[in-house]
Amino acid sequence: MSPMRLTRFLSKPSLLPNFFTFRFLSHFHNVSDVVDDDSIYMFNRMLNMRKTPSIIEFNKILSSLVKTKNNYSTVISLFQQMEFRGTIRPNIITMSILINCYCHIGQMTYAFSLLGKILKMGYQPDVVTLTTLIKGLCLNNDIQKALYFHDDLIAKGFQLNQVSYGTLINGLCKMGHTTPALQLLTRLEQGSVKPNLVIYSTIIDSMCKDKLVDDACQLFSEMVIKGISPTVVTYRALIYGFCIVSQLKQAVVLLNEMVLRNINPDVYSFTILIDAFCKEGKMKEAKSMLAVMMKQAVDDVVTYNTLMDGFCLRNEVKKAIHIFNTMIQRGVMPDVKSYSIMINGFCKSEMVDEAIKLFEEMYLKNIIPNTVTYNTLIDGLCKSGRIAYAWELVDEMCDRGQPPNVITYNSFLHTLCKNHELDKAIALVKKINDQGIMPNLYTYSTLIDGLCKGGRLNDALKVFNDLLAKGYNLDVVTYTTMICGLCNEGLFEEAFVLLSKMEDKGCFPDAVTFEIMICALFESGENDKAEKLLREMIARGLL
Repeated sequence: MSPMRLTRFLSKPSLLPNFFTFRFLSHFHNVSDVVDDDSIYMFNRMLNMRKTPSIIEFNKILSSLVKTKNNYSTVISLFQQMEFRGTIRPNIITMSILINCYCHIGQMTYAFSLLGKILKMGYQPDVVTLTTLIKGLCLNNDIQKALYFHDDLIAKGFQLNQVSYGTLINGLCKMGHTTPALQLLTRLEQGSVKPNLVIYSTIIDSMCKDKLVDDACQLFSEMVIKGISPTVVTYRALIYGFCIVSQLKQAVVLLNEMVLRNINPDVYSFTILIDAFCKEGKMKEAKSMLAVMMKQAVDDVVTYNTLMDGFCLRNEVKKAIHIFNTMIQRGVMPDVKSYSIMINGFCKSEMVDEAIKLFEEMYLKNIIPNTVTYNTLIDGLCKSGRIAYAWELVDEMCDRGQPPNVITYNSFLHTLCKNHELDKAIALVKKINDQGIMPNLYTYSTLIDGLCKGGRLNDALKVFNDLLAKGYNLDVVTYTTMICGLCNEGLFEEAFVLLSKMEDKGCFPDAVTFEIMICALFESGENDKAEKLLREMIARGLL
């Protein structure tokens, strides 16, 4: 009989005496094998026994519920039931389980009140309990409180271990407090609890993310000198650091050093490097890195996606297709992102038919398109003039419970403005507003640009001034679009006023803004004004 069926059999109290139930429960060395409902049932049944089991049995169930399903609220509720009965005295393990639960649901006041209760019960909190509280403060971003708590514990003579310090340092690093983490590391090096690999790797990772790569390398060297051997995690952090400061050669040196140390680079190490090569347009090197990865039989869809995206951004769709097919041949199944990348590549290369075929292939392979996939194809269809099909996809999105967003509608708006269907464009903006979708600045910039180019400057000014009146923080693109519209109509004074107002609002013109005005002024014979603006552009370092 399975544990679940036997548990249900036990639910009939007339069939078995309580002592048999208790003996049955005591054989569950791993209570996590029992489903939650059965765990809760057993807990309640134990509460109702004439001879109540020991707190150890209750702790097993509470611990199991936390470990298997993260049922923090359920565990708190069960404990409250047990406490209400008053017949079972919780021990320090029970209290530690409860503290852990309160920490995870962000109720740190309750967690610390339980620490006080532990002391009142005559128990001495162990390092696990204290570390749990430190972790809870870090999880809730109370890093300063975590440091104060640590200092208070040390002052009172409590002993922490490497896990405690690793938790505190991890919390500091995640909040970007690398300097305090280093200071704590220095204290550890001088004390009895020596920093371990996890602590060093955490700080090295944080330093690399702060672009302090030279300092990270120095710390790495100190760690190795002290006899602590780095792992793939440590090297991965350094590789990422060198990549974000564009020292890719050094990143490759580190990858080779890993191999020499008999540390196998993982898929994330390769992906970081491939992504960096792609972002710098070094597709040959990215492809070579993929070949090395494949030789080591480290295949992952994320890495292939990174390389495909790199080729698509450079409009080298054929090479992206090759990578896509290679991935499938090697038994790595493409995911929704793989298809979205390829569909985007096809659309940008005006290969919309191929994009549609790939979109239809997703259904055959039971890969459900997400909003990004739909938006990508809809944009391609709009730009190729297939508006009716694009609207069909909008209906399909709604039917699938993936309602269109502002990005979806911006594609239609761009096409309407480009075709000078301006009344329809205005109606579309009103429609998305009515649907509770907030238009973004791209929406308004597109509409203003379309109105200006369609000879409806007054309507464009009305939209623009309405945005200012509503307190929108307009960006340089929106201002430049309106300035361009004014310049095209020869309204230079108004354009200069808007340029001044733009700076008063803390939005500073870029090179495009100046170039538009300068060109328009020269074309209208306003050479003095154009030259003055050109000198200002040079003075600002925009030329």
